[in-house]
Amino acid sequence: MLILAVETSSPVCGVSLCTSKGEKDKEVLIHPRIHAEKLAVICQDLLLRHTLKVSQLDGIAVSAGPGSFTGLRIGMSFVKGLAYAHQVPVAAVNTLYAFREATRESNRAEGQTVWVIHSHRDFIYTLGDQENDIHYIRRTEIADFYPRCRHLVSNQALEGLDAWSQEVHPIMPAWIGAAVFKNPAVSLTTQYDQLRIYYGSHYEPIQWKYE
Repeated sequence: MLILAVETSSPVCGVSLCTSKGEKDKEVLIHPRIHAEKLAVICQDLLLRHTLKVSQLDGIAVSAGPGSFTGLRIGMSFVKGLAYAHQVPVAAVNTLYAFREATRESNRAEGQTVWVIHSHRDFIYTLGDQENDIHYIRRTEIADFYPRCRHLVSNQALEGLDAWSQEVHPIMPAWIGAAVFKNPAVSLTTQYDQLRIYYGSHYEPIQWKYE
């Protein structure tokens, strides 16, 4: 099974070819506000390098948020157009769940690590190690929501949080693809209208909603 994974929820603009055994190849650029210009280009480059047509893919996994409002819209629109044209099934992957799964380590004390994706200004999305619910909070509220937290795993460095140790990882497209193989809750579908972006906050301009 061969999956094309797409990540645009963050400054990462990336695509990856994934199988159940892991990542075969990738094209990744890390720079804000390049997704609209570069996503189609790097996707084409990756497929051409492996002499692959979109119709030969078994599916496409797309990062569905939370994350950058604009980046998520670009990624989802691109993937839907690509999939619809070739009738390839798509899986919408929760970005923060995939981030946690990819960077989780067994030696961390339970309840003391929180995963963070930056939103804008001082707002962040957070997920504890045993949580299902994602919170949309200010950085200064971490101690209130997670009194046991001692360690943050974030997609970018967070200022003003010197009381916690921080670990920073860019969100990679392979982590989005891995969710198709490892997370039973993630499923591929050709019902493209059912795919939703998870903005994760109350700030959801009407024109950006998927009804």
